Amino acid sequence: MEHVSVSLYLHLRTPRQKNNMVTSTTQTQCPNCKSPIQAQIQQLIDVGQDPGAKARLLSGSFNHIQCGVCGFDGTVAVPIVYHDPQHELLLTFVPIEASMPKNEQERIIGQMIKRASDQLPPEERKGYLFQPQTVLTMQVLVERVLEAEGISKEDIDSQRATMRLFEEVLTLPEDQFEPFVKEHDAEFDATFFQMASLALQSIGDGNAREAMGARLEKIIEFSSFGKKLKAQEEAVKEATESLQALSEQGLTHETLLDLFVEAPDENRVVALANLTRRALDYSFFQLLTERIDQSQGEDKEHLTSLRQQILEITEELDRIQEARAAQSAAHLKTLLDAEDLDQALMQALPMIDDLFVGILQANIQDAEKRKDEDLLNRLSAIEQRLRSLAQESMPEGLKLAQSILEIEDEEGAIKLLEESKKEIDNDLLNALVSTIQQLEAADQQEAAARIQKVYKHALKLSMQEKMNPSD
Repeated sequence: MEHVSVSLYLHLRTPRQKNNMVTSTTQTQCPNCKSPIQAQIQQLIDVGQDPGAKARLLSGSFNHIQCGVCGFDGTVAVPIVYHDPQHELLLTFVPIEASMPKNEQERIIGQMIKRASDQLPPEERKGYLFQPQTVLTMQVLVERVLEAEGISKEDIDSQRATMRLFEEVLTLPEDQFEPFVKEHDAEFDATFFQMASLALQSIGDGNAREAMGARLEKIIEFSSFGKKLKAQEEAVKEATESLQALSEQGLTHETLLDLFVEAPDENRVVALANLTRRALDYSFFQLLTERIDQSQGEDKEHLTSLRQQILEITEELDRIQEARAAQSAAHLKTLLDAEDLDQALMQALPMIDDLFVGILQANIQDAEKRKDEDLLNRLSAIEQRLRSLAQESMPEGLKLAQSILEIEDEEGAIKLLEESKKEIDNDLLNALVSTIQQLEAADQQEAAARIQKVYKHALKLSMQEKMNPSD
């Protein structure tokens, strides 16, 4: 992680460039009722200058409008140029609905291609820039973008088939549901559930979301992959409970290893590894190797197999983490270059997680050490705006947890708990347990012990409140 933050810092020290996405707020007409709408129109998508632009295009949020008069929800029809210098890809698209004379199309497209070319250093201006490829539909444009990423036509067709399956199960009569799921069992795979999960999150209507959720629960119940997901979910729950129980006594490498050795199946081992990756360090594997050396027969085989399994899981987790770190670094670069930070943050919000925040904070520290005031001011502005957004959307229990964790002395934290005991909920308790685990993994035992006492007091107050709610 430290290496990522330093290399990102060096990259960020290059002169600040304007975002190459041609974006303007303009008044357009609703395609349905012709009412005037103020909309953000984006016509040049240059992923070399704005890495997040590709995600916005593929997610469907690109040039999206909603009409407050008739309820139209869709995309504005405007000429588009898509530029990906890494893959030497230059695409142009003019929707038929734009109803634009050919000479006007050529003028607008030409201006955007020139802008894309001008942003490149002279040595990177290659022949493909003089041979733009025209696509006739947005669907074909998206397919070409995906193909450049190594996603084949077959993969795209498979995703469409998954979407058709998803639409079919939403309208299927109740009495046909179970036999249909069993007949198409192999099609209800990871791709299907990922798509269904994203669709569920995007539904604004509570009743519709509840109805879709009930259908997905049935698919989980009847399908083979769904049963596997259920088993993994149960394994995570049980692993979390076992870690919480141990954290009250003090989690050590020895007790953690015991949990792995006693794991009833592979799902539990995977869940434990995901939850405790930071603790699976050299000392942990040294302890496991010592146990292998001291054991014989079936115990030795079991421990040897367990070591190999944990190594493979941690290697995969590290690969995923590296990819996520690179993606977070790219998102941070996009935010630093954004002319409108609030707009850029709202677009990037679904991709911001703990890893992104960690990289942001590491770069703030680097900027402070180097006394790079310009970079520090921009990074601090991002951090402050993120804090505000997080505070606005945070559940009450997490707000209380944050306030408690900001208090350095145990007595002050307990006093706040006493004053806010009616607000103690599972969000607060889980946040405290998670903090304890993180501190123990970082070998900050004193801080972990302090939060542990606060957690026990919060648990006690919670139980008292449930037993005497009117007090």
